[in-house]
Amino acid sequence: MQITHGLGTAGAATAAGPTVVVDVFRAFSAAAYAFGVGAEQIVLAERVDEAMDLSAVLPGSILMGEDGGVRPAGFDLGNSPGEILADPARVAGKTIVHRSSSGTRCARAALRSGSEPLYVGSLAVASATASALRGENGVTIIAAGLGGMEPAEEDLICALLLEQLLAGAAPDLKQAGRQAAATERAVTLQQADFTHPDDIRLCCAVDRFEFAMQAESEDGLLVVRPVELTNQVRLDGFVGQ
Repeated sequence: MQITHGLGTAGAATAAGPTVVVDVFRAFSAAAYAFGVGAEQIVLAERVDEAMDLSAVLPGSILMGEDGGVRPAGFDLGNSPGEILADPARVAGKTIVHRSSSGTRCARAALRSGSEPLYVGSLAVASATASALRGENGVTIIAAGLGGMEPAEEDLICALLLEQLLAGAAPDLKQAGRQAAATERAVTLQQADFTHPDDIRLCCAVDRFEFAMQAESEDGLLVVRPVELTNQVRLDGFVGQ
């Protein structure tokens, strides 16, 4: 299988064919935990105002995300797995409109560039994501990075892990989680006042969930839903920290 790597919105804008957009801290980790507690679907937005407009016309939806790391005024949840687990009932059964500075913007750019099938991923769903893409002739892995522009170490760690899994290797899943948790960015975010105390630990929990997250265009929206993989082969059990 041919693996192509790209970075940020620029890389996503040139992606085509089978693609996965990776955002570990914290967008597509938060998405995984939202599905883990029963969210119905997630609609991805590029801008804060767009997200608010979408939520206004999607009955019963809630807003999740960040701008510059911080939850925007009027949003129900930050870009935070910890906030989701603190009150799962507010997410269960809901449509979530999700906006982030990197991941959601990159996913929308990948859709415009012709990526199909398109997945969004993180360490929390690494093996399931790789399983969903096995059998493809080639896969593009986009590391969303910082603001969709600069490399983020945790996304590169996840991108490498996905490449190894797609190649049929048996990488050390626990080590990938430890590496992400030890990055400078992890330390910085752990100390930030907008980050839930559990966010980094939860984001670094490799294979916490057994579903992939597929993004598809529906009526002009980019909608993400969990995809259970009955034929998935787990390389390990739950190895989250």
